[in-house]
Amino acid sequence: MKKVLSVRSNRIYLYAVMLYMVLCVLIYWDHRLDIMNTTVYAFSYKYGFMPRGVLGSFLLLYDSVVPFDAISYNTIYFISEIATAILFVMLLWFIIAVFSRVSDRQLVAAKGLMAPFILISIPFFVTVDMFGRLDVFLIILTLLCLILIIYEKAEWLIIPAVTLAGLIHEGFVFMNLNIILVLLLYKCIFKKERRRYYIVILALTFILPSVIFLYCEFFSHNFDEAVYNECFALAKKVSFDNIPHREVLLHEILGADVAGLEVIYRIWNFEDSVIFLPLFSPYIVLMVAVFRRYAKSAKNATDKFITFIVLAGPLTLVPELILKCDYGRYVYAILFYYLAIFLVLLALRDKRVEETVSVWKGIVLRHKILSLLGIAYLFVFIPFKGYRICDIVTFITEQIWGTMT
Repeated sequence: MKKVLSVRSNRIYLYAVMLYMVLCVLIYWDHRLDIMNTTVYAFSYKYGFMPRGVLGSFLLLYDSVVPFDAISYNTIYFISEIATAILFVMLLWFIIAVFSRVSDRQLVAAKGLMAPFILISIPFFVTVDMFGRLDVFLIILTLLCLILIIYEKAEWLIIPAVTLAGLIHEGFVFMNLNIILVLLLYKCIFKKERRRYYIVILALTFILPSVIFLYCEFFSHNFDEAVYNECFALAKKVSFDNIPHREVLLHEILGADVAGLEVIYRIWNFEDSVIFLPLFSPYIVLMVAVFRRYAKSAKNATDKFITFIVLAGPLTLVPELILKCDYGRYVYAILFYYLAIFLVLLALRDKRVEETVSVWKGIVLRHKILSLLGIAYLFVFIPFKGYRICDIVTFITEQIWGTMT
């Protein structure tokens, strides 16, 4: 009887998530692609090994087999719709994977932890900033890797998945690879009977995307003005209003330093951070408290090492925070990491995570009204954006410092 109720409860949870997906599409979808998200289709391997050349190469291949001109804004828009739909399917699959592998005693806690993960993830990818962005493809591949890790089947597929992700966007090594590496290292330590297998997967998972990043960052910006002009024209053709993203073209093709062109974004980053951190501080305090409880459960050197790598994983984002300016993306990436890794470790039945989550489940159940207010307050920040962190923070900064365009 308990099993039947559990299955019914899981089904209702999935239906609620699907309803939330529909509502987010209706509320947040801007029905438009940002110029960043169309410009990247101008990059392709037609010119040699070029950063972010996968999607542009696919577009050229598609154009060569269809009887119409497929190199257009409408084609990219259609691809983005398909990618978003696949992302939603992957999120549902991730939920199913976690719920099917957690212990019965931890199912309620897993559902509670899954709630903020879903609440921030779905609307994030339907706004104009993120709809069709390369991050959609990176998260699809990341979720695939997490699902393989949970089911512990065909985990060798992680190697081609992370390699493809690195080819799609070399920044994958900083944004999303961290959670996969941490979980593989975790398995190397605790899955002694398959340690050699996991060491090989871990090594290749680290090496291949890293080599792609190093090549893209230091050796691939050697194209000439002719290639730049051709890509510029193509990016102009596929954009919504015939205006390509000049900064990304200059950097990826000619290797130009575009920091001077991004000054306004860095000002936004500073202003947003000053407002966002105090507003978001209740969640930061909560996360620190959970981390402390998890750290205190460490009983030996191995536990302490695992604690360190689990909690330090998002440090890979530090170079992005210093050198880049997409702070909305980085806030989401940090939250994605911590929520997802605790969910996966619950699914893997890690005793220390189960103990930590059980303690906090008790606290949450004793303070139901406060917990519901905490979930409601999260909607103040939803959805996270691209350069700007979120709309409420942008509104407040503009009231204080004025509008800067």
